[in-house]
Amino acid sequence: MPVLRLIAILILAAGFCGVSPAQLTPKQKTDNIDSFELVWRTVRDRHPDPKLNGLNWQAIHDSTKPLIEKAQSMQEVRTILTGMLAKLASSHYAIIPSDLYKEIGSSQTSASAPRESNPGIVPVIIGDKAVVGSVEPDSPAARAGVRPGMVLDSINGAKLTPALRLLDDLKDRESPRIVEQSVSKKLSGPSDQPVSVDIIDDQGQSKHIELQRGGAEKGKLVRFGNLPETRLYFESRALPDGAGYIHFNEFLDPASIMPQFETALKNFHNAPGVMLDLRGNPGGIGIMAMGIAGFFIDKNGQKLGEMKMRDTTLKFIISPRPETYSGRLAILVDEGSASTSEILAGGLQDLKRARIFGVRTAGAALPSDIIRLPNGDGFQFAQASYTSDSGKVLEGEGVTPDVVIRQTREALLAGRDLVVEAADEWIRSATR
Repeated sequence: MPVLRLIAILILAAGFCGVSPAQLTPKQKTDNIDSFELVWRTVRDRHPDPKLNGLNWQAIHDSTKPLIEKAQSMQEVRTILTGMLAKLASSHYAIIPSDLYKEIGSSQTSASAPRESNPGIVPVIIGDKAVVGSVEPDSPAARAGVRPGMVLDSINGAKLTPALRLLDDLKDRESPRIVEQSVSKKLSGPSDQPVSVDIIDDQGQSKHIELQRGGAEKGKLVRFGNLPETRLYFESRALPDGAGYIHFNEFLDPASIMPQFETALKNFHNAPGVMLDLRGNPGGIGIMAMGIAGFFIDKNGQKLGEMKMRDTTLKFIISPRPETYSGRLAILVDEGSASTSEILAGGLQDLKRARIFGVRTAGAALPSDIIRLPNGDGFQFAQASYTSDSGKVLEGEGVTPDVVIRQTREALLAGRDLVVEAADEWIRSATR
């Protein structure tokens, strides 16, 4: 439940900052009641299970409406609606505050506004620290001496520790990913404005650095549906021991990703194994999982799993490519691997075609939609349920790796990727 989790973080943060909830106007109260009715009806009519997991949805309506009518603040209304949705025990059901909805729901960027850029830092959350996971070559951060493994202490004067401590109270797999996104957001901004960063190096020394934003940015801008533009990139390379390595950050723009994937596999045709790195990949277009699986499965009639909607069932049937790769396949995952990433990794694991390395995935495999409510908030709701071919429910459970291994700050400082090393060792063992 990524969005729901983020709301919890925001509510906790507001409480720590001493923010007082604003009183509602008569119009806001009316809009909130209308919003409640729209949320309730949407769940009733669109939930993939017509029986709503056995809930008496009408009774829940009748007990919740008086609470909405008596609510004295928007925060209270959101808390009540979130509690009602929590009874479904499903992810991808969330109330998105209006300010956040405007941010994620915006589909247009002013042509005159400077495009947001990042100084070249990709953060990761390791334990209770925001750590530099990677640095783009020849970026402002790289030229300033920022290296993987350094700790991000503050951005533009704002300490990151309070948010990390809030996550310690939440204790779930999704929260680190949300904080990574939050840190990335703080690092990004108009390309004509610098960002100040306080970092702690490998000697424990704190340094203050002013970084420019912009320059050559990785990937190309793509848009999918009503989501804001995102940078999509694809990379592949041969590792020193001969294994192939493939990584792309989202399942989008199949017209560009699929040909690149095919070319990479042709280049790795004689490699002893291939690593498909889905760490941090939140998913995207679901059917791309079937297309990619077709490069590794040579038998007809196999499937990754089934997605059940209210009126139909979509079977993720794999269509083998004319030329398939038969070497070992290692898939790398983490808490940020979600949706289509989980469908692909879990499906190929079920079929005994891939070995999974890393840590358990997000457990957020459902497609969802977001609508605008009368009170200005957004409402995210799921449109389907998903099970793997063996009957595993990925939602809320995620994909459990065959080899559980987590990256560490010490490894990053040493220029090592423990997950890649473990996968490479397994691939090399096939040639002994």
